[in-house]
Amino acid sequence: MANSWRRERWDSLRLLTPNWQSRLPGLRYEGPDPDGYMTMGEVIEFIERFAKVSGAPVRTGVNVTSVRPAGDGYDVTTSHGVVHARTVVIASGACNQPAVPPLRDAVPASVGQVTPLSYRGPAQLPGGGVLVVGASATGVQLAAELTRSGRAVTLSVGEHVRLPRTYRGRDVLWWMDVSGVWDQRYDEVEDLSRARRLPSPQLAGTRSGRRWISTRSPRWVSSW
Repeated sequence: MANSWRRERWDSLRLLTPNWQSRLPGLRYEGPDPDGYMTMGEVIEFIERFAKVSGAPVRTGVNVTSVRPAGDGYDVTTSHGVVHARTVVIASGACNQPAVPPLRDAVPASVGQVTPLSYRGPAQLPGGGVLVVGASATGVQLAAELTRSGRAVTLSVGEHVRLPRTYRGRDVLWWMDVSGVWDQRYDEVEDLSRARRLPSPQLAGTRSGRRWISTRSPRWVSSW
């Protein structure tokens, strides 16, 4: 359960969304810090709690090999047999396959390479400067962490949606929620193809108004 959060996240990760936005059917955040940001461990605990609240049977260590229409629903073939379901939700996530450009093959073997799926913290990397390729939410958070650890960091930047963390005393995602941004339908977006290509907002799970919580800032360069 919550396998990607247990095995494919770095140690210091916090959600970009404030705690009050963590909502699942029959479960929402009810802790003492609604405007804070969940840590990796807290997200795992939240998912585990939802499994108990929902009462749905949880099967772990099961591989799904096919999903086929069958009568009034679907036959789901798994490594533990076939399950018939009226509805199937595919929730494997959109970011569990690293997008690594072919240019990596031209990088000398002496230069260590790692993707966010296997990165855990600055101590994992060999000594020297670091180039972070990609400056969406993950990129800026990793660049900030590496900078705080004392590394010289270069961040490769493309097109992004840059937002303030707070505006007029409210988290920017509160404003997006009450203004109806989250309710916008796909057919109401002017350029859907471009919207799908845009990376996640450049935000970090911190109340600080500064993008970089450090006395040393990474250098910003054009993307490859």
